Amino acid sequence: MKNNKKYILFFSTVLLVAACSNESVDEEINETGDVTGEAIAIENSDSDTSTSENEEGKTTVHLTASEEEWSLNEDLSFDAWVYNNTLPGEEIRVQEGEEVEIKLKNDLPVPTALHLHGIPLDHEMDGVPGISQNVVMPGDSFTYEFTADAPGTYWYHSHQDGATQVEKGLYGPLVIETEDDQKYDIDEVLVLDDYSSMMEGMEDRGNMEGMMDHESHGAVEEMTHDEMMAHMYDTMLINGKASPEIERVEVQEGDAVKLRFVNAGLFTQVIQIPDHNFKVTHYDGQKVNEPETLSNTSVTLGAAERVDIEIEANNPGAYGVEIFADTNKDNLHTVLPFVYEDYTEEELATREAEAEFDILSYGKLAESLNLDEVTKEFDMVLDSEDGGEIFTINNKKMDTETAEGHEVYEVEEGDVVKMTIANETEVDHPMHLHGHFFQVISRNGEKVSGSPIIMETLNVREGEEYEIILEADNPGNWLFHCHEFHHASNGMASEIKYEGFEPSFTPDPNAPNKPE
Repeated sequence: MKNNKKYILFFSTVLLVAACSNESVDEEINETGDVTGEAIAIENSDSDTSTSENEEGKTTVHLTASEEEWSLNEDLSFDAWVYNNTLPGEEIRVQEGEEVEIKLKNDLPVPTALHLHGIPLDHEMDGVPGISQNVVMPGDSFTYEFTADAPGTYWYHSHQDGATQVEKGLYGPLVIETEDDQKYDIDEVLVLDDYSSMMEGMEDRGNMEGMMDHESHGAVEEMTHDEMMAHMYDTMLINGKASPEIERVEVQEGDAVKLRFVNAGLFTQVIQIPDHNFKVTHYDGQKVNEPETLSNTSVTLGAAERVDIEIEANNPGAYGVEIFADTNKDNLHTVLPFVYEDYTEEELATREAEAEFDILSYGKLAESLNLDEVTKEFDMVLDSEDGGEIFTINNKKMDTETAEGHEVYEVEEGDVVKMTIANETEVDHPMHLHGHFFQVISRNGEKVSGSPIIMETLNVREGEEYEIILEADNPGNWLFHCHEFHHASNGMASEIKYEGFEPSFTPDPNAPNKPE
């Protein structure tokens, strides 16, 4: 039986001089290799190999952020910012229980930072400039440490000026495996993204007014933020490639297949798997209880969300898994080849889905948090101003230059918090909570009747209202923000703060921290 899991392993001796410290521009490594200040010496930072094991038994991953000319297909290329010279960044796979350190080296001409999206970390490892660390300046390094005790599909990306840096390519997949994952013959991560050829050459991609100026005047100037987005984003990517260079998933009849979809883009995506039975086994890396078999059913994936799908490879042929932005299908539509051996020259068969996946009723009920345990309740009203150019939470907006002015929710460790999230805008808002998972209780008054829904990113669509509950079990100051980066950079960010928590770092007033 074949196995298509991807590992990058390189064993060497790694000198860890100091861990988990942010390095100012004054830190230096002298001619003998000794470190002055609190910088971290990183070996092999320019090597193609990225994963090693140090003397303490920790898994060490080297990530270098740098500029790269990246080809999307024969006709499209752009000046990308990438990790380890590839888009998306190298897949990081670790085993449940491993101690992991990720050493980020910044070879970009601008400051950056790294956020390990979805993994519950200690506060100082969260990678948010101005809130959990100071930004990593050009030429500097930072080491992020965590214990891989929450198995699942995650991803990593920049959290400094995300509308620009993630858009330019600073993202990659991260998987924490369990022994159960060894049963799959094919286990692939598929990172979805949406690309705008019109924005090539623009440095500030969070500035929609600048985008409009970059285009023509007249009718374009009259577009709302999201009309402009639909106009400008014109190319779907899967694992850093556009059609016809999207790599196929090749299977054999009888293979146990797992596809891990990560939406690293800005649009809500629809996935249509033709003529095969499948199960949705995980949301945001968290198990679905007793998932049921589906067929010809579309699965919707909001920005920053992940979904794991287990496919029964029992229908030999050549198929096209259609993936498209549900509000921008004309511009953002592609096909993932899902092909059995001996059928690689066949035309891809597609099929329009006959049903839509219903997350509220899917799977079976199980024991979980309930409303009787709630100790605090909050409202989160998502709204906009200025014709959709400013986005607010409870009529407040974060100033992303100062990380001030935004809504703050104060909790105590041990609280069980209920939040009601209402979207009063006309667009989707994928709301991401740092440092915690939460449980969805209801949507528009309808209670969850299927499996408990455990997530950390929830796509709240136009007019929707969700109730969620979470355990305040990870002290810190944590962002809860929209993961459509333009919405966040234009104000849609809040913060959950624990009473009595004292951060271990002090924001440098001279550092160009820009958390959204």
